[in-house]
Amino acid sequence: MRSQEASQRYARALYNLSIERGNIDAVLNEIREFNKTLAADVEIDGFFNRPVVKSDDQKEALEKFFEKQKFSEEVRGLLMLLAQKRRFGLLPGITHAFQAVVDSSRSVARGDVFSATILFPEERQKLEATISRYTQQKAVLEYHEDKSLLGGLVAKVGSYTFDDSLETQLRLMKEALTKRRAN
Repeated sequence: MRSQEASQRYARALYNLSIERGNIDAVLNEIREFNKTLAADVEIDGFFNRPVVKSDDQKEALEKFFEKQKFSEEVRGLLMLLAQKRRFGLLPGITHAFQAVVDSSRSVARGDVFSATILFPEERQKLEATISRYTQQKAVLEYHEDKSLLGGLVAKVGSYTFDDSLETQLRLMKEALTKRRAN
């Protein structure tokens, strides 16, 4: 739990700095890309998360990286601070928490949709509009094909679950018929 709290503190500080400098979108993209790069490469991730690697070596590697890749002052500062404090393990949590703070400030609800088949763009727009109406926030959804579903879809947005799967509809139909028979 402490790492989550620490991640949120770093994210909030990064957010406040980006607000002051008016570059939230750039900071968000940079921190997401750097985090994605770390997650995709076991060697790089190990370099920044192994306790045997010296903080100075990590900072030197970051400086060389920054010579080739232009990053905002805020993200550079954050990454150097994480290297100095030996807290690179917090980066995924910081990235997630930063995204959540930005989303909250923009009334955005993120979620995942699992469907039996790939949804057409028109279906996606309808679904996003429906979820936006229900949550009173703009819905930003990631779509996944789930072959275990017989039909329909399940959307998970924040603490909400919208279940319009065939399995659930059949279960509800069965319950309704059972109730009708009992009466």
